Amino acid sequence: MQSVVVTALLFATAEGMMANVPAKTAFSSNLRADADVATAKRGATERSLLQPGTPLLAIKQKRAVASSGGFGGMGAAKKPAKKGAKKSKPAKSAAKAPKARSALAQELEREGVVRIDNVLSKETAELMRNFVDSERTTAMEDIAAGKYDQASRFADLVLLDKRCDLLLPLRGPCIAALHELIGEGSTLGPLLTEIVSDDGMLQEIACLISEPGSQQQPLHPDTPYSTVPSLYACFIALQDVTIEMGPTVYLPGTHTAECHAEFYGGDLTKGRDVTGLRTPPIPEDFLQSRKVTLGLLRAGDCAIYNQQVLHCGSANESKDSVRRQFYISMRNAAVKVKARASIRPSFRNKLSLGEIREELKALDGKLSREGGVFDELDAMDAEVDTAVRDRHQAGSLYRSLEGGPVDIM
Repeated sequence: MQSVVVTALLFATAEGMMANVPAKTAFSSNLRADADVATAKRGATERSLLQPGTPLLAIKQKRAVASSGGFGGMGAAKKPAKKGAKKSKPAKSAAKAPKARSALAQELEREGVVRIDNVLSKETAELMRNFVDSERTTAMEDIAAGKYDQASRFADLVLLDKRCDLLLPLRGPCIAALHELIGEGSTLGPLLTEIVSDDGMLQEIACLISEPGSQQQPLHPDTPYSTVPSLYACFIALQDVTIEMGPTVYLPGTHTAECHAEFYGGDLTKGRDVTGLRTPPIPEDFLQSRKVTLGLLRAGDCAIYNQQVLHCGSANESKDSVRRQFYISMRNAAVKVKARASIRPSFRNKLSLGEIREELKALDGKLSREGGVFDELDAMDAEVDTAVRDRHQAGSLYRSLEGGPVDIM
């Protein structure tokens, strides 16, 4: 039954979907309005080409397995020594034994996306949901009053109508959520250490909000292809996500150079198109051939993905259900990447994963402490806004609100 519903709601024909694309938008900029119409049409066409989606499922965590070649490889089994045999001394030049990789890291390397259930308690998810709604109202009032610039409280998005990307503070429920997400005893914290190290930098802390009537975005990677992944995002549902609410669509396994080249019409360099518009035609055969998984998460569940994976936000076709998706992303400090950050300006490039986990340990379950790192950064954020507007939007199909070129994430 679910497969039929998924097929009917997510993958309708392009003609039917395009009929629902509005001829005009509420944006004051004619250029942005024209770009949004083209963007929505592309999203509708891509939607019609995709296979019926299946829910992204959590894997059973298995004991870490030694890998001889990075993620996913299996080390050769040792043969038992014969009785009476002398133990040979290891050669001085012998390489160190490969470090064990967790089952989650191996799955993330293979598929590019993995689900982890219950990273937040139901109570904390509800606390965050209420906080996000309140913070959104406060941010809009502060912007209207001239207290803060729009870019210091909201990030730009593809198809902004009935969507927003709210930048979150480092206080209150957000700290409670970080305790559960990546603090001591968490599953996500050690996984992030494993894939980006404790030197990895906090790139984003925000909440994506999708209201009824928001349209499906075109597929895109958040970052261009690189041999070593530069960014990982953790999407956490703040309420149960149904198919009608427009779950995130993932194309597992598309985080490779080959898939990026096919997606961009055989030319990988177009993944960094500086015009702000992606010119290659829609790769129909490629899209039709790819497996599709859907972020049908329950409140408190997480989908963590390599940001090179093709994905998009689907259409919220519910009657009255708002989808709120709290997220953080971590950047591998050893990889150079020019990427837009959905994070308040005062927090940008200020916190490594190791520093966050150390501060959480020092807080010992509390939300603040005198002289604490989070408190100091949040105090800086409350000062006079000097932010410069970030002209980026995710993906390479789109223009900024000012109409100028944008750099893909």
